[in-house]
Amino acid sequence: MFRIAVIIVLLFAFAAGFAWLADNPGTVTVQWPWADARVEISLMQAAIVMAVVAVTTMVIWWIISGIINSPKTFGRWRSGRRRDKGYNALSKGLVAVGSGDAKLARKLVKESGKLLENEPLVALLDAQTAMLENDRPTVRKQFETMLGDNQTRLLGLRGLYLEAEQEGQMEAAAHFAKEAATHSPGTPWATQALLKVQTISGDWENALSTLETARNSNAIDKMEYARKKAVLLTALAMVEEDGSPEKAKAHALLAHKLAPGLVPASVLAARVCVRLNDTRKANKVLEATWKHVPHPEIADTYVGLSLGNSAAERLKRAEKLAQKQEDHREAQFILAKTAIDTGDYAKARSAMEIVLKEGPTENACLIMADIEEAEHGNRGRVREWLSRAVSAAKDPVWIADSVTSAEWAPCSPVTGKLDAFEWKAPVEQLDAASNALDYSRFVNEPLEDLTEENIIDVEDAKPTVVATVIGAAATADEVGKIEDAETIDVPEPGTENVPDANTDAQAPDLKLVKTDTIEEGNTDSPAEEPASAETATAEAIKNEEPATDDSEDSSKTEKEEVVPSPFKSANLDKDEDGVIDHRPDDPGIDNKEQPKKKGWLF
Repeated sequence: MFRIAVIIVLLFAFAAGFAWLADNPGTVTVQWPWADARVEISLMQAAIVMAVVAVTTMVIWWIISGIINSPKTFGRWRSGRRRDKGYNALSKGLVAVGSGDAKLARKLVKESGKLLENEPLVALLDAQTAMLENDRPTVRKQFETMLGDNQTRLLGLRGLYLEAEQEGQMEAAAHFAKEAATHSPGTPWATQALLKVQTISGDWENALSTLETARNSNAIDKMEYARKKAVLLTALAMVEEDGSPEKAKAHALLAHKLAPGLVPASVLAARVCVRLNDTRKANKVLEATWKHVPHPEIADTYVGLSLGNSAAERLKRAEKLAQKQEDHREAQFILAKTAIDTGDYAKARSAMEIVLKEGPTENACLIMADIEEAEHGNRGRVREWLSRAVSAAKDPVWIADSVTSAEWAPCSPVTGKLDAFEWKAPVEQLDAASNALDYSRFVNEPLEDLTEENIIDVEDAKPTVVATVIGAAATADEVGKIEDAETIDVPEPGTENVPDANTDAQAPDLKLVKTDTIEEGNTDSPAEEPASAETATAEAIKNEEPATDDSEDSSKTEKEEVVPSPFKSANLDKDEDGVIDHRPDDPGIDNKEQPKKKGWLF
């Protein structure tokens, strides 16, 4: 815009000048001293002649200078064309590398290298192509070449760091990361790389210094800085706990202040505070973290904070903690566990009923097994809950990069990433809760009082193969084999296929009785009288009516087979009256008292 204004002003000045000359005519006299010659022209004509001479002189000078400078101009044109072709080849080479065409990329590397001299991007393209070709020496050579140029030094250090990390050379990786952080402190990858190397090696103090440098250079934001600093302080306190409890306490409390939801920091701080006789501070820290994250480690530490507390005192502490998170399952878990210790089984069942309504998990089934064993000593009921625990949804655990751990760690054991562990359920178990049955209705019901109305509807459950183990407790693998077996159609008891006396004499006494698959919507299966004493338990569990009732249609009777067991009769578990014990998944029906009741079919 400014240039246009200048041109307009100049044109206006020329027009004004010519207009002035036209309005003020005059003459110009030209006389040469060596000749007696004198020329007189008008002022307008003189101005025109001077303008033509100036323009002609400029044109002639432009032509002469162009001829003189033509070699240099041609060289610049040829160099520019060569450079353009080189960058074009370089661009195509980068595209080839990105698409994974190593052969074309190598061809374009050679072409761009000929056309472009001392171009850092050519070295980068060569290194990327060598990576595709898995030529590690060439890769390292190209990145080492970049170290000589200040502009490409950081790029070379990053490449060498990645190569050393990939080959597991952590000392070399630490060296390159430190060099990069020194060369450019504000570079995020350099800070993260150095921090990662220091955390893997357990150099927590230097890791804290690196984190401070990253924060001062704005490489990380404020929230990320606080969280990572809390993790590093917790790791440092874990190292100092045995040798320097005072330092460990200060670091753990600072970590808790920076990240109140960091469970390991709170547990460690409480443990060190109790060791230093500061129980009040320990309670305060645990309660504050419990409000943010109801975690089983917080609950266990809080209830057992004082080793001298009785079971009743631990129950009171559990009740106090549960009131702060009444709707969370971890509060009910700790309440049920402490109630079992005090013998208050009604309170334990009440707490577990809330959990089972939400969805049974492995831990919930195990606690229910403890309740049954402690209250009634009913081994059948205990086995039933233990079998449910096998297929129930898994409880949350510490997971980092798909690796589960019983304890928290500051960094991932796979990648070395800081603060990688998360408290969550395993991925493969996320859908288990949606497929779980509702067990809460059976928490408080005595097993003998179960009727057809309070048994789970068969329509709500998947088709199930029912297997009964008569005798000693079988292992989980044996139960799995029974459940995975196909249903066998065999003649009814009393036919020619029933094993004779000779067969029974040779076979072990422990027998497996298997019934057909329960079809959806078919819950009524009137039974005939059992053929022998060994099958009485199976008929009592399988049939809805007493085993001696012959009033129903015999065509609906489920078929069964008595299979010899690989176990010896000497290993059978019998009670004092000689009644054979139940199978592992038997809910504990007492054959002596309730020989005709129907059992649980899951």
